[in-house]
Order: sequence, then structure tokens, then C-alpha cells
Amino acid sequence: MQQRGLPLPAHLLLLVVGPGHPVTATVGQDVVLPCHLSPQRDAHSLEVRWIRDRISKTVHHYRNGEDLYGEQMGAYVGRTELLRDGLSAGSLDLRITGLRPSDDGQYVCTVGDADAYDEAIVELEVSATGTDPHLSLGGYEAGGVRVLCRSAGWYPLPQLLWRDARGQHLPSVSQTHSQDQEGLFEIEGAVIVTGSVEGPLSCVVRNSRLQQERDSSLHIPPLHMFPPSNQAALLTTSSSVFAFQRHRAESWVSPCSPCPQPLGKWCLCGRAWSGWALGACVLVARGCWRSSWSLGWEWGVLGLGLPWARDMDGMAERNGDQGGDGE
Repeated sequence: MQQRGLPLPAHLLLLVVGPGHPVTATVGQDVVLPCHLSPQRDAHSLEVRWIRDRISKTVHHYRNGEDLYGEQMGAYVGRTELLRDGLSAGSLDLRITGLRPSDDGQYVCTVGDADAYDEAIVELEVSATGTDPHLSLGGYEAGGVRVLCRSAGWYPLPQLLWRDARGQHLPSVSQTHSQDQEGLFEIEGAVIVTGSVEGPLSCVVRNSRLQQERDSSLHIPPLHMFPPSNQAALLTTSSSVFAFQRHRAESWVSPCSPCPQPLGKWCLCGRAWSGWALGACVLVARGCWRSSWSLGWEWGVLGLGLPWARDMDGMAERNGDQGGDGE
């Protein structure tokens, strides 16, 4: 019988050692969680159990040369393997395949036999980098243009930042996020751009864990070119793809100064050929009339718009009608 107070023989000691730092991997990859005995000893006859720390449920169970799956969590069925090649040297590494966001977190590598037991914590950090941000206009608001930015496929929850042409950060007026069925995050933010913002506007979405980011830029023409009733803008992104937002009739038929109140306006918008659209508007008011037309191409979310506001200030009977306003 082992006497109390005397150390155990070396062959009975169990000291389990983890990596000492987080293990990082990306969604969809395979990862190996390292764990070993110190000093080295053959682990074939030991009981090895990997569990999730917070819920204490079994991820993988090995005992007496066999893998036991009766207590394994359903989320890990068919996805785990204790690497047998290293058992003789005391290696207890666990492979997890097809990483998911839900795999993120702490694991405990436990080892025991009839005489001893020890464990080590292994931190797994799962990450995913999402899509390039998609920028769009949300209309005029609070004396400026509301610009929206959206990106999906991130883990963990990323940061969304706005930058002007000088690299200065702009405050978001709103920001929301959601998770899909796979646990990946979609984030959306908005900013109000006023006349004080010049040059391209950039939306940056950043994964702080990976120190990776994606960004897209948008050029907004000077606001004085577009009155508040204008819902059209010709936007250029950093990838040199044009996006065109369909305009309303009021966009290109602002009243001419001698006749601020229009009597009527008529617009026609039609499609011809595949993906092409043609629109025309006419405004008639006392003393003048104006017309505009636009030609655009759209395919999915991409498109090119070429608007013209042809001022035809009819001003027919200019000399006679200007006096008809009772001036």
C-alpha cells in the first residue's frame, strides 16, 4: 500500500499540459486542439475525455483503446477524432472538422486512470471574414444624405466604421446586426452625409480577432447639385462599378425661377431591350416648361445610369408672360 505523504512513482503521475495560448481557426476549416502529458508517457491505456467547459458535455471520449460515442454531443457527431499516432508519446490531440461558429469557446482535455487525474483548458477562437460592404443611398434626412452599409458572413460580431476622404471617422446614426442559421453575423450601419463631407466616403467592416477588414467606397456628388426632392445619384465605388438609383420625376424638373409653382408634370418610364430602361419627364408651369430624360442600364444590383437634365426653359412668350404674374 502506498504510504501517506510519499510521492507517487513517476509512472503514476499525470500532468496534462495545454498550448498556453488560444488556438485560432476559420469557419469551415479543420483544427487540431493540442494537449499532452508531461513527462511523456504512453496514453493508450488511459481514459481521455474532451468536454466543453461551460456546459461540461462530452465532445470526444476515448478509453482503453476505443472511441466511445454514447455521450457525445450531437453537434460533434462525425466531426471529431483523437489522433492515435501520438498516444504512445503522450499526445492527446483532438481534431475537429468543418468548424462552425458554435465551436468557438473553451474545451477541457481531461485524462485519468485508477490512480490519478488531471486536466487542461484549451481556448478555441473561431473566426470568419464576411463580404465586401454594400453601400446604398437611403434618401435625404436631417439636411444630408443617409448612406447605408451592409455586410454579411462575419464571426464574431465585427465593427463597422465610417471614414471620410481624410481618414477621419464619422459617427453612425444607427447600427443593427443579426445572425443567420449558421451563426454568422450580418451588420448594417447608417451615416448622414452633409455638405461638410467631401470626396469619397468609405465603410469599413473589421474582424478584430483576425485583424482583417473589408471596405468599400462611395463618391457622393456635392449636395448642392441635388435638391432635397432628388432621389437619384450617380455613385462610383472603389471597384469602379457604377450603381444607379432610379430617380423620381421631381429630380430633374425643379421649377424655374420665374414660375415656382408648376401647373403639372408628366413622366414616362419604360424598359427596352434586356436590362435597359429609358425615362422622360416634362414639367409645365406658368411662363416656362422644362424637360428631362435619362438612360440607364441595370443588372441585378449593378447598373449604370446616365441622366441628363436638359433645361429647355421654354420661356415661350418670355416677354409677355413674365408680366402676367402681376409684378
